[in-house]
Amino acid sequence: MSLSFMNLLFGRQKLKCGYALSDFYDGDLAKWKDIYDGGGSWRYVKKGGLNSGGLRKVAALNAGKAVCAELARLCFTESSEISCADSETEKFLRKVFSDNNFSERFADFAEKVFALGGGVIKVFYDNGVKLDFITADRFIPTKWDMNGIYSGAFGSSVCANGKKYVLAETQELTSDGLVVENKLYRENGGEADISEVYPKLSEKTLIKGMDKPLFVYFRAGTGCAKQCGALGVSVFAGAEDTLKAIDVVFDSLSREFVLGKKRIIVPSYAVRGDYDENGELKRYFDVNDEVFEAFATSDSEDLKIADNTGELRVTEHIEALGELLDLLCMQVGLSEGALSFKSGTLRTATEVVSRNSRTYRTTEFYRGLIAANLAKVAELVCLLGKTAGELSQNASENVVFRFADGVCEDDAAKAERVKGLYSSGLISRARAVSEIYGIPLESAKVMEREDFNGN
Repeated sequence: MSLSFMNLLFGRQKLKCGYALSDFYDGDLAKWKDIYDGGGSWRYVKKGGLNSGGLRKVAALNAGKAVCAELARLCFTESSEISCADSETEKFLRKVFSDNNFSERFADFAEKVFALGGGVIKVFYDNGVKLDFITADRFIPTKWDMNGIYSGAFGSSVCANGKKYVLAETQELTSDGLVVENKLYRENGGEADISEVYPKLSEKTLIKGMDKPLFVYFRAGTGCAKQCGALGVSVFAGAEDTLKAIDVVFDSLSREFVLGKKRIIVPSYAVRGDYDENGELKRYFDVNDEVFEAFATSDSEDLKIADNTGELRVTEHIEALGELLDLLCMQVGLSEGALSFKSGTLRTATEVVSRNSRTYRTTEFYRGLIAANLAKVAELVCLLGKTAGELSQNASENVVFRFADGVCEDDAAKAERVKGLYSSGLISRARAVSEIYGIPLESAKVMEREDFNGN
């Protein structure tokens, strides 16, 4: 959703903060979203040939989306742990997150946060505490400083009664509390009665005593937008040239098979012709013609049918793609080979933990940011739960999020580590066997006794 569209919704060319963010929303953010969706300024090129004209779509690897998906997979796992000071808060939070299908929705949300530089989780009440996952292109900050965003505007597409609407919501902190204002617009931009779609939703609500907005902004953590320091930038911002080069090579590889189709050179005597329905002569070589014919020629080479198929340059293309993908990994903070499409480039599946690689350090950095923001979301859920009477007033709001490690230790690295401990005399032979083969210690001791007795 572009800023011009948001301006139409809120009826102003500049936000209350006095900044015009159109350059960011219509420029950088629109570009990142286009790349994530499989686009890019390089995706169309001129067709070849004298009379072909027009443009053709370049075959794309869509590495921009791939790198965001990989980061989201590494940074978020469904096995997250919520630690609370009391059991009532923990039970309430688990129910709210489960009812909102948090694990599945957040995985998709995190991928888009990496792609667009940020996103918002909004907490609201509608027959229970609900979570709304809002992408960066549907949110505009209206009040912020370098410590955070305090007020904002949201836009949500809605379809009801066979018609399309846009629900515009603003949240603004005042001395009396948090003011939430809702407006409904038709697809053509005209304002509609909010009761047409939301009969129970108030156009303006004051939540007294609320000293913080009911949303949390998640920033990708790779930098700040120059137009607004509170907004983040895409993880592949600055790597557009690499993404373009990857698609150029991938398109060339695809066309290698199109242009490198088998080509047979036949003598002109063997080419026949027929007139089509338009009276135009069409020439062809009949591969099923088995009739013997005599041709007048003194050069036997003229009668030969030759294979003129060119050699496919597959290896060169694959090597170039591998180098470019490694370059992209370096630019986004991943280890070499993290996006490899060939087995064996990365020595083993998850050696990143034992080697403390770039991927591991990047993952830990992002996880820290995600956990801190999810704790803020949980705090808002508790505040709204208390306001709605679903959580007792003396329930604790202190929450800590921990993620189960989605990156397992590599088997080969683990074996080397255990062998080193055994060689140093720090663990027994039975313990080493137990760790390497993943069997109970008692079973390993039995194996050791059997080996000792020669059984």
